[in-house]
Amino acid sequence: MISLQFESSLFWIPLTTGLIFLLVGGMMKNYPPEEINGLYGFRTRRSMQSQEAWNFAQTKGADQMILAGKIGLLLRLLGLFIPSTGKWDLFLGLIWVFAASGGMIYSVERALIQKFEKPNK
Repeated sequence: MISLQFESSLFWIPLTTGLIFLLVGGMMKNYPPEEINGLYGFRTRRSMQSQEAWNFAQTKGADQMILAGKIGLLLRLLGLFIPSTGKWDLFLGLIWVFAASGGMIYSVERALIQKFEKPNK
């Protein structure tokens, strides 16, 4: 018989971060910040260079956050079947959070570079 591991951090961390990413990504998609600001939205040096870059980054960032949320919810299913191993499942869960966050930022920054930076000749 298969024993489900509801106490595993590999279940709870992707579940909670996945839900948070989905919620925040949905909010950003439906209610993006209209003007460049320092409080809300995808805020990096590149995204704040112009209003056009800002608008693009908000749309792309929301899409990437929603994607990361969906992946997190799928990963939590994996955590159901992996036995809790003390600190290792916590460590792997945190790796997921950092990888998802870094992947979102990298993807949006890459798209900003491709769309708005002119190549040097």
